[in-house]
Amino acid sequence: MALSHYLKLFAWPENPRQWLAYSTRRGSYAQLPGELVAALQQGRAVPPDTMALLEKLAFVTADRNQEKEDIFSFNQRLNRLSTIFSLAVIVNMDCNFQCRYCYEGTQKDKLYMTDKTAEQVVAFIKERIGPQIKKVILDFYGGEPLLSGQRIASLAAALQPCLQEQGVALELTLVTNGSLMTARAVNDLLPWGLTSCKVTLDGPANNHNAFRPFKNGAPSYELIVRNIKECCELTRIGIGGNFTRDNYHLFPQLLDDLQEQGLTPDKLAMVKFDPVLQTTDRFADLRFCGGCASIEEPWLAEASLLLRGEVLKRGYHTPKISPTTCMVDMDNSLTIHYDGSLYKCLSLIGHREYACGDIWSGMKPYREQYQLDHWQKEEKCRECVYLPLCFGGCRFMAFQRDGNMARVDCRQDYLDATLQAMLLQDIRYRHGQAS
Repeated sequence: MALSHYLKLFAWPENPRQWLAYSTRRGSYAQLPGELVAALQQGRAVPPDTMALLEKLAFVTADRNQEKEDIFSFNQRLNRLSTIFSLAVIVNMDCNFQCRYCYEGTQKDKLYMTDKTAEQVVAFIKERIGPQIKKVILDFYGGEPLLSGQRIASLAAALQPCLQEQGVALELTLVTNGSLMTARAVNDLLPWGLTSCKVTLDGPANNHNAFRPFKNGAPSYELIVRNIKECCELTRIGIGGNFTRDNYHLFPQLLDDLQEQGLTPDKLAMVKFDPVLQTTDRFADLRFCGGCASIEEPWLAEASLLLRGEVLKRGYHTPKISPTTCMVDMDNSLTIHYDGSLYKCLSLIGHREYACGDIWSGMKPYREQYQLDHWQKEEKCRECVYLPLCFGGCRFMAFQRDGNMARVDCRQDYLDATLQAMLLQDIRYRHGQAS
């Protein structure tokens, strides 16, 4: 057995005889004695039970070449085994907010899914429920999806009986600004399979209200927090937030305010903050210029570590660092726009050059259109220890940077700067062990 190609080893803080080991392939981590690491590096014998545990953690491999091939074909294997049909459904392009950085930009208007389109959405989904599918997830977006609450309920009501007959579960989720997320709205959707809502709060009240006001300029923070408090016992609620270089240091105040309001870690499913992306496409509102253009901008490492640490320190859940996939790479994941056009990337709705069919004529080939497996053309990607965490990065970010997706969105510098510290955050705050 040899050390995995996808193993990162970091010196343990203040103890040179210990190592922090992390598998980018499995997302597993552990503290290892220096003698064990030296034995593995030198090919010396290791007790069988220890070796079995190391193999389970994916720290070692019997064949590094085969291990690489397994990672190169990871998405294909995942597609073969997938039992979930996941759709992002854009029910409208209308919104009651005027967010300063909205990536949908000038597309927003009073545009709603029609009855005819909704009927075909149901037919499109039913036609694609094969024997392998065990669950259908409809993730509703807008605009503001709760401006179309009745449409969401009617889509689910039309699908549920057919899916139940085939033994397929139906799950609904929402990405909402939270202003219309009342107990009544949530209770109306619970019978149809609503399981969670993701709500955006951009820091404490003053900052949030400056970035996410109502269309008339009125503040929205207090109403959203009140709605979260009203609904957090009814369904799982996650909090997202979008920060800039100038305001990320304010976001810990939001966490303190949530706790003071009674929204303690046991009341929220997840808290995760991300940088605002600077959009440059034809729909961009160029009046806003405070976002980032690349994950590699140096200030992002500092901001990400600060905010992630503050979230964990207060006991809130945030995603672990683990292998991830993009919906573009998943056969059974796609986006249905309000007009019935189909896209593989949610963020690219409205960019007609990336439409890959519609709900009437079906999907068309999109491999070249979306540059599937584009990372395989890059030697730096094929040899990169971070490949399972990245697979070429975000296509939408590459599109905003280059106007196309041909080049990868490399995250090596960012992960070099943050991975060890994030693992130590997990160990300290999730397990109470780090120094």
